[in-house]
Formats: sequence, structure tokens, C-alpha cells
Amino acid sequence: MDQRRGEERVVARGISERPEKRRGGAKAYATWAVAMAGYVFAVTCRSSMSATGIVAAEHFHTTSTALSMFLYLQLFVYAIMQIPAGVLLDRFGARKLIATGGFLMAAGQMLMAVAPVTSMAIVGRGIVGMGDAMTFISVIRLVSAWFPFSRIPLMNQLTSMLGGIGQIISIYPFVWLLDLTDWQVSFLSLTGVGVCIASCVLLGVRDDPRQRGHRHERPEGGMKAAFDGLKAALKTPGTFCGFWVHATTWFSINMMNQLWGFPFLLAVEHWSKAQASAYLAIGMVINVAWALIMGRVAGLHPIHGRAAIVYVTVGAQIVCWTILLLTPGPHPAWFMWMLLLAISSGGPASNIAFDFARDTNRPENLGAATGFANTGGFLSSAIVFLGVGLMLDAQGATDPSLYTDHVMRIAVLIQYPLWALGLIAFSIMLPRTMSVLRQRFHRD
Repeated sequence: MDQRRGEERVVARGISERPEKRRGGAKAYATWAVAMAGYVFAVTCRSSMSATGIVAAEHFHTTSTALSMFLYLQLFVYAIMQIPAGVLLDRFGARKLIATGGFLMAAGQMLMAVAPVTSMAIVGRGIVGMGDAMTFISVIRLVSAWFPFSRIPLMNQLTSMLGGIGQIISIYPFVWLLDLTDWQVSFLSLTGVGVCIASCVLLGVRDDPRQRGHRHERPEGGMKAAFDGLKAALKTPGTFCGFWVHATTWFSINMMNQLWGFPFLLAVEHWSKAQASAYLAIGMVINVAWALIMGRVAGLHPIHGRAAIVYVTVGAQIVCWTILLLTPGPHPAWFMWMLLLAISSGGPASNIAFDFARDTNRPENLGAATGFANTGGFLSSAIVFLGVGLMLDAQGATDPSLYTDHVMRIAVLIQYPLWALGLIAFSIMLPRTMSVLRQRFHRD
């Protein structure tokens, strides 16, 4: 016990040694804006299967399980790439990783466009996931380098939520282009946009305000030092606490936005495609409002406030989903608004994971710690995506035309075991994490 407390004091002391003088002026916002273009593109690519899920099933003549595989493989690749991407981020810097991710996503979308069979298209989604994995944590790293410490929680929230613009792009302009042209032209258009954005990142982003030119100052010790940083991050309680925050809060809204929201709302609530699109798009706007609120609370109350956000968010999701599944649809408008408020809070709440990881790790290990914490929500989302598809097929709903009220209700029950596991694990890791945070903020 004494040894563990000693390790926590070392971590807290190491964190408090980070430089306090950080920039936050026009150059910081300009750098962040260019990097954000890369993240918006990543979200657009990630969610391009959302409103087009049924079109994809018809285009490739595939089953519900195979349709799930498009997103399952993408998210699985994203999740397993988070730790390597974090190590590479600590080694090579945010600029190179965002640009590389953009080129990879462009290549993946090109493969999706020309794929003659489902298996090749699934590989394309895997490549998209690999590029996507490099992007968000790199933008988070830039925020930590370019903005004052007190502004970082809010900027992290804004980064995540403004990335939701990509979701809106995939629901409206991308679907409009798909209806106007065809599958190949629409996905090839994403390829061209990705190449342009990646090129702009290479030309317009610097990893640190103290850096001259675009040359990244690599840490001493090579890749061995980077992997040592990963080991140090995994010994820090806040890293695992962040993992479980991300794994527990985010998968419900991700399930609705990325694939199963449209079929669920059409089958259970008997809405039109236009109503479902508007509902999910409004959720993106609500995300921004939640981000501003939670970012402010997390900055002002970094110990108890963060824990309260996690418990209240997950509790609200469980209550609203339970009421929805136990009562016949279509449900009244006021309740659907309550559901949207509850599940939309999951995105901003998941960003609390990065606050826990950042404030309990040394700056040089931040990439690895953030990458590991970011793995949580994508692993849980991948389980939910595949689980819903398997449960639909098990009930005989192998085709979108067979998605009924009953089968969709049964399929989304996959969420409950993940909520239970996540809350238990978070509650176990929270006391040690709060101990480190108290020592850190007491020293500051």
C-alpha cells in the first residue's frame, strides 16, 4: 500500500512539473482549425455508413451480420490501433499522424467505391478505421500543446463535439450526393476531399508553438523510450479510469448515429427517413451544448465533478432506454426528446476520459495514455454493433425489410451488460485516480 501511494505521489509530482506558460492566441486557434478539418473528415468517413446502411445492404446484397461487419471491423481496427497510434504520436508528432490518417482514410474510401464484393468493401472500412485511429488523439495532443491548461478541458470537448459536423455531412450532403449520382462517385468524392485535407495539414500544422518550421523534435531514446512511456501510462490508475469512462458512456449514441439508429427509429417509432435524419442531426447540436456545460464543470470541479458527470450520464441513459423498451411505441415527443438528451450526453461525457488520462500522466506519455483511454468506447461500440446484427439474424431478421418493432427491441438489449461492466470497473478505479488528482491539484 505504501509503495502504491509512493508511485501515485511520483505521478502527481511529474504532472505538476509540466510548463504552465502556454499559448492560446490566433495561431493556436488557426492550428487547431486546420487539424479539426482532419478530424471532421474522419468523422464523415466513420459515419458514411450511417444513413447509407440500408443502401449498402442493397448494393452488396448482404445480411444484417455482414452489414454489421462493415462497422465492426472499422471500429475493431480503430480500437486495436489506438495504443500503437499513441506510441507513434509520442514519437513522430501530431502533424504527421493526422496527415497519414487522412491519406489512409482516402484510400479506404476509394476501395469502398470500387469494391465489387462485400469482402473487399469490408477491408476498405478497416483501412478507414486505421486512418481514423490516428486522428482524434493527435488533435487532442495539439490542444494540450497550444492552449493554456485551464482552457484544455473545454477545448477537448469542443474538438470532439465539432467533429460531429462530420456526422451531419454524412447524413445530408453525402446522402444527397449519393442520391444524385451513385455509390462509386460519392465515395470517390470523399477520397479527393481526404487527400486535400491531409495535404493542408502537412503544410499548415506545427506540433508545438515553440517549434520552428515543421520539423518534429523526437524524444530521446527512440521507440524504446516510447514503449517505456506506454508502460508508465498503463501503471497509472487514471489511464484505466479513462478507459472505462470512454467504454461506458459513448456506445449508446454511437450505436444510434453510426448504423442502427435509422432502422430502430423506423421500426419502433414508425418514423420516416426524413424524421429519423432530423432527429439524429439535432442530437449533434445537443452534443455541442452538453460539451460546453461538461467542459466547464470538468474544469471547475476536476475531482468530484468529473465522477458525477459519468454516473449521471450513464444513469440517465439506462433509465430512458428501459422506459422505451418496456412501453409500446410510437412514444410521445416529449419522451423522445428526453431520450435524445440522455444518449447525446454520452459523447461529451466520454471526453472526461481524456481529462483523467491527461491529469494523471506525464506530458511525454500523453499520446500513449490518451490512445489507451480512447480504446474503450470503440471496443464497446464494436461489440454493440456486431451484437445487434447477430441478435437480429438470430431472430430471422436477416434483411432490412424484416426489421420489426419486436426484433429491434430485443437486439438493443446488448447494451445492458456493457453498462453494468463499465460502471463496476469505473467505480473500482475511481478512488485511486481521485487520490492522484487530489495530490496533483493540491501541489498546483
